[in-house]
Amino acid sequence: MERTSFRKHAGLQFALAVAGLLAATCGAVPFLPPVTNEWIPLGIGIALLVPLHVATIVRSNLLAVRSKGLATRANQWRALLALPRPAHILMACVGLAGAALLVSAAADHSHLENPGAAEGRYFAVDTTDSHRQRIEITRSTYEALRKDDQTTLFAGYALIAAVGGGLTLVFAQLDAWSDER
Repeated sequence: MERTSFRKHAGLQFALAVAGLLAATCGAVPFLPPVTNEWIPLGIGIALLVPLHVATIVRSNLLAVRSKGLATRANQWRALLALPRPAHILMACVGLAGAALLVSAAADHSHLENPGAAEGRYFAVDTTDSHRQRIEITRSTYEALRKDDQTTLFAGYALIAAVGGGLTLVFAQLDAWSDER
């Protein structure tokens, strides 16, 4: 029988993944301004996610010690396939949404990166120039670049959180199998 602590643990990781996807989606909406201090919500999210990932690693090591050979790669794949259909759907939806947001953010303004502002003027690095010089850009281009950066940051965060949640569910399945032995 699967322990509910694993489901709660994975549920928190998936909740953080969905929150990251929502933040990334807000960055992809054309008429919304960019978040002014994106590092604050990202920092809070990382501060919440790191202990959950550390707990996943600890649980996997404890499972490997306790199960005596059950946690092989082949069994991990079997455990992934044995997860219930809603877990597969959740992992697929979060993964596809995160990948789509990353691709959409990378597709726009591909020759400009690293936007910055100083004294009321806006700059970005032009990657088509071999010397990668900073060029002046309009405020609207600056905001679009910032939103693309935010979309990338939050979508990447969401994918990392979802991978941790998926691994936690796999370890929950392996733990349930080790209890049956």
